[in-house]
Amino acid sequence: MKLREIMTTDFCCASPSDSLSKVAGEMKRHNVGVMPVCQNGSLIGMITDRDIVIQCVAAGNDPDNCKVADFMTKELIQAHPDMEVSEAARLMGTEQVHRLPVVENGRLVGVVSIGDLAIHSPDDKLVADLLRHVSVPVRSVKPMAMAA
Repeated sequence: MKLREIMTTDFCCASPSDSLSKVAGEMKRHNVGVMPVCQNGSLIGMITDRDIVIQCVAAGNDPDNCKVADFMTKELIQAHPDMEVSEAARLMGTEQVHRLPVVENGRLVGVVSIGDLAIHSPDDKLVADLLRHVSVPVRSVKPMAMAA
């Protein structure tokens, strides 16, 4: 099964110049915890609710005066639409990411999450292994290797 068969294609993007307050409001409105950050249709980062709370608010910053560009993750792990679901699950587990942006020809075309894999993958062991690997408490700890 390919990612293009299960990825979410109905997503909103943030702009790097958006305030974190605006993005948090959009996350609430769309009931999501992450937004891709795009510029001219190209993916340049990802911003999460956790980025906003931990890096901005808990550090004493005002989210009305903070820009997405200053808090987004810029080094992204990406997938392509024709990637096999099992390959994407291994990548997510190894890199400890809960969501993968799916990019084709330099453009964001979808996002795949652990939830998408859990719902659509017939391989329950693959999904259980993925969940176990992304749940290692500290990212600096070397992730466990996923079974092939």
